[in-house]
Amino acid sequence: MNARSFLSLASAAALACSLSADAADDYSYQSSSRAVRQTPEEIEDIGEISSDKGAGYARSKFRASVTAREQYTTNARLSGNHSSGDYVFLPAIDIGYSADLGEHFRFDISGKLETAIYGRYDDRSFYGYSALATLDYQPVKNAPRLYVSAEPYRYVSFDTGDRITQAIGLGVGTDWGKSFNGDRSLFYVGYNFTVFLADPGIDDRTQHSIVLGLAHSFTGRLTGQIYYAWQYSDFDIDRNDSRHIVGGSLIYQFADRWFGSATTSFVDTDSTQDRSSYQTFGASLGVTKQF
Repeated sequence: MNARSFLSLASAAALACSLSADAADDYSYQSSSRAVRQTPEEIEDIGEISSDKGAGYARSKFRASVTAREQYTTNARLSGNHSSGDYVFLPAIDIGYSADLGEHFRFDISGKLETAIYGRYDDRSFYGYSALATLDYQPVKNAPRLYVSAEPYRYVSFDTGDRITQAIGLGVGTDWGKSFNGDRSLFYVGYNFTVFLADPGIDDRTQHSIVLGLAHSFTGRLTGQIYYAWQYSDFDIDRNDSRHIVGGSLIYQFADRWFGSATTSFVDTDSTQDRSSYQTFGASLGVTKQF
């Protein structure tokens, strides 16, 4: 397994982070074959563990998955420090399509329908959809990947039926991975810059994200990952957020196209607006069926 294909495997391990629904922040680590995104309220995408793309560059691939996940968060209201623990049920449906465009370019598009159902703080429950289109370029094998992306999303409150937020994010970025330990381990690093055009406009912002991590394939069925990420958001209004995320995950393939996941993360967000500063710890168990 080369670094490119292992990077795809590493991206399939869920990156868990806690994000506020009112800002609809979106943190992403891009891989060669799949984006792993975090959407509002500590939702991550398990993604797809894919093999190397093999010979030829005309190959294309459809994919789909259904995920059910139960998560505990110490801070459902995302206010202050560990003040509102709750269990959240997080079902999601993903579909996607990817294609190699010549020797160096690759196009990927995906869509996601998801919901978050809170046990105690049911006024926080929401549903919504998002999409992500990415065109990436790799000049030579094992070189860093460069990409541009566009991501629209919309989220609605279950409690009131009102829109929480909607936006489109236009991004550029790069990532790179280096395999070692007989291609069983991978160190990776990535950077992303995104401009979000939101409605309401109070959520307009630019965002810088940096991630570095280590993934390891313990067996052919079990993959683990630890990571650190930093995210800086500069809003058009008088607000700046700095977020630190530390997390880890395990992905286990227990049957053909069936995957189980266990994730954990700690998030520390410091904002110039007091109501947007918080800390939270989360842990989840989930199962995904790929088609």
